[in-house]
Amino acid sequence: LYYWSTNQVIVQRVLAAKSLAEGQKGVMFAASMKVVGFTFLCLPGIIGILLVKKQVAFDGKLFTVQRSDEVYPELVKAVMPNWSLGFFAAVLIGSVLSTFNSALNSASTIFGLEIYKIYINKDASDQKIVRMSTIFGATMTVASFFIAPQLAKVESIFSFLQQMNTIISLPIVGIFFVGIATTLPDAFAAKVGFVVGVVACGAGQALPLHYLHVYFIAFLLAAGAIALATYVPVVRRCFGQVARPSPYVARQGGAMVDMTAWRPVYYLVAGLLSLLALLMVALQTGVIGLFYAFWVLWIVLVIFLISWRTSVPASEETTQDSCGGTKETGENEDKPTTNPVEMDATVVGAEFNGVTDVSV
Repeated sequence: LYYWSTNQVIVQRVLAAKSLAEGQKGVMFAASMKVVGFTFLCLPGIIGILLVKKQVAFDGKLFTVQRSDEVYPELVKAVMPNWSLGFFAAVLIGSVLSTFNSALNSASTIFGLEIYKIYINKDASDQKIVRMSTIFGATMTVASFFIAPQLAKVESIFSFLQQMNTIISLPIVGIFFVGIATTLPDAFAAKVGFVVGVVACGAGQALPLHYLHVYFIAFLLAAGAIALATYVPVVRRCFGQVARPSPYVARQGGAMVDMTAWRPVYYLVAGLLSLLALLMVALQTGVIGLFYAFWVLWIVLVIFLISWRTSVPASEETTQDSCGGTKETGENEDKPTTNPVEMDATVVGAEFNGVTDVSV
């Protein structure tokens, strides 16, 4: 939920889609790839464990692993020829830098638009925001040079990063979950839940509990704090808020792209959930036939996903004429255009973009 629905690295790419259908198709394709992610995330570790257990030797030397973070590089050195290690290292570094650049770009965007523009300099121009975002990104890059070497002291980098991600993701997931489930909590309630979630999850790291258990407890506390800040008038008045917030109403007509949903999206969601359930059963039972069935169904789903178009070309669209027949609608046919700014009355200056009737 956090990675696919709130992570800026993913959301930023979806928001760049030319239509809602294109964005939905992109997310479905990425999700279908994620379902089979275990093949390149978990299998190297499993192979490494088996090599150690069976005491397999490469070039007369037993395959051994001292730390869990060393399984993958040790496996690569064992099975690949020496002359190819440089090429493989270049590919791996390129992949790491791509991920780093994506995260850095997303963090700079959030800082510029959500922090600097709102809380530091509300009158900042676009050029000023871009410059400050660039400075922030450069600062984070330099800071990473000093932070990265410290990870050598932790027992497992992967487990450490997952544990730190809980502190970051929990308040965001809590707010997102409540936001899609209800319409009454306002920004004040969201901020209260965010602060409570961060404090609870951060303080919970000192408890002798698994970080996932801490995550769940902190999530309940954050959700309870949001409910308290929404439905208890005394709490709201103590912070200078109105006794009861107004329900959120989505604005209509301000979209800059085609908002027509992709028709097979719900079928694909059901198919992916079914594949995930089948995979979990196959992993628990170890029945080889279920694995074969999983891969066959996954290939069928991916082919269906790729082949289904997100829109009908303009040359194939038809409309009904006055005699009841159909006629083709070409791209040159006049279409009414609407300025989204004029449609959104909340935009400053929208009332000056056209003739406005002010009579009562």
